[in-house]
Amino acid sequence: MRALRFLPPRAADERAVLARSPMERVAAAAGGRLVRHAGWNIAAAFADPATERRRLAETVAFSDRSHLFKLELQAPPRQLAAAVAEAGEGLELEPGCAGRAAGAWWCPVTPSRVLVLGEPGEAAGVRRALEGAPAGLVDVSSGLAAMSLLGPQARELLARFCAIDVRPGVTPVRGFRPGSIARAPGYLLVESRDALLLMTGWALGGYLWRVVADAAEQLGGGPVGTEALARELADA
Repeated sequence: MRALRFLPPRAADERAVLARSPMERVAAAAGGRLVRHAGWNIAAAFADPATERRRLAETVAFSDRSHLFKLELQAPPRQLAAAVAEAGEGLELEPGCAGRAAGAWWCPVTPSRVLVLGEPGEAAGVRRALEGAPAGLVDVSSGLAAMSLLGPQARELLARFCAIDVRPGVTPVRGFRPGSIARAPGYLLVESRDALLLMTGWALGGYLWRVVADAAEQLGGGPVGTEALARELADA
């Protein structure tokens, strides 16, 4: 690391070690254009912008989001609620329903565990907010692969490989459900009407990609990169 002091910022960035998603290889094989983003090597795009917009607007798309930061808060229920309220701008969580605060999702796993998710650029701010909180903090970013399903057929795509009921009356926007994802333990978060976030064990990332890709192809959908994904989530 000392040697990097003598390099200009761009050269130092080029020498920096990149974090790699468990879906990187299958994404590259699917034609993904890989770029550096917040310290990660991720797919920015797969097809022309018009094709990716059509998938998002008319059928279904999926995108690797394993680069999200994932922190787990652990404490007895009362202490945990106090820590979430202090760091999450007064946020009060309910079972089965995630909250949005301080640039992150706060997802109650059990009364004594909360999963905090967000874009890499928000991680430092969340950590600062949690300093001194009466709860244990564990970074599980490299333990969970993550993928978004997006578009009007996102729920139909999920139903092809997962039995979690995401009908709006059962799992509304902000609904958070632990359960079986493609026959593996995982989590599901409804980020918006047409955006579902899935998480499974890191080692199963490539497997999840292949399962989703096969099901999406049958619906006329396909992968999209982070460029299209950012626009979609910003408009949600």
